Amino acid sequence: MQRSRQLGYLFSILGGTCWALSGVCGQYLFQYHQLTSEWLVSVRLICAGVILLLLHIIKGHDIFAVWTEKNDIKDIIIFAIFGTALCQYSYFSSVAASNAATATFISYTSPIFIIIYTVIATKRKPARFEIVSVCLVTIGIFVVATHGDIHSLYISWQSLTWGLLSAVTFGIYSIQPQRLMRKFSTLVVAGWGMLVGGVVLILIFRPWNSNGIHNSQAYIAMGIIILFGTVLSYTLYLEGIKRIGATQASLLSSIEPVIATLLSAVWLNETFEIIDLLGFAFILSTGITLTKAPKERVHLRPKRSEARNEPVRVKNTIG
Repeated sequence: MQRSRQLGYLFSILGGTCWALSGVCGQYLFQYHQLTSEWLVSVRLICAGVILLLLHIIKGHDIFAVWTEKNDIKDIIIFAIFGTALCQYSYFSSVAASNAATATFISYTSPIFIIIYTVIATKRKPARFEIVSVCLVTIGIFVVATHGDIHSLYISWQSLTWGLLSAVTFGIYSIQPQRLMRKFSTLVVAGWGMLVGGVVLILIFRPWNSNGIHNSQAYIAMGIIILFGTVLSYTLYLEGIKRIGATQASLLSSIEPVIATLLSAVWLNETFEIIDLLGFAFILSTGITLTKAPKERVHLRPKRSEARNEPVRVKNTIG
């Protein structure tokens, strides 16, 4: 039992690390190989979706059951376009406009949008921990975006806008497919979401007209994004949940933005000021606040368990 829990801690941390590595590799491709977020996300989603679905076929699962009823088909298409595709595209667009660390921390505001939606939908007053969480995120975003000067914006509007959109769409990613999740395997739904979302983006952006990958370093980075940032990260994270539960796994996997910051600084020579780190701390503390929430309301914080992560709980993978 003790060994199983120790493995659960390790798997959760490694899952968050894989997501962080995915975001930083995306920044590397944008910065040094002139790839676009349109090309990267289109190719990444299709490849990752195919891999996840093939793994389920190998295990003997029926991956086509989601396409037999009209309501299921409608839900999977909505999830693919507005959850998976838009969430991934906005996240990597934010990375391209700034860096992996900043984009990841901004995307970590997603639980706040889920809280706001839930409060409105259930017509109830927000709980104390929810109010505290909203305040922490608001302060964190303000500090990161302005460095305390209300008359200036320290990061680009593009980075802030795309980052917040990734947080909002991750809320869709987390809430919208819950009915499907109760009916089908989580990773089957996620696999179809990625594949269909990738096909839609390819039809819109036509990445074959853009510069693709031309050297081994770029191929390795793209492989890490697809394999480590998708298949391995989700597998590790879900194994962590099995062994130590969703709350502890969520808290440990929140190492993702911290790792993204370290990798951006060490590998890509990004520099961060003390005030940036302060803003990051405010945003990250939201996750800790939510893990201390009453258990009956823990469902308000889905996990990024498929993407940053299992679409039913909120973590944030977008990466």
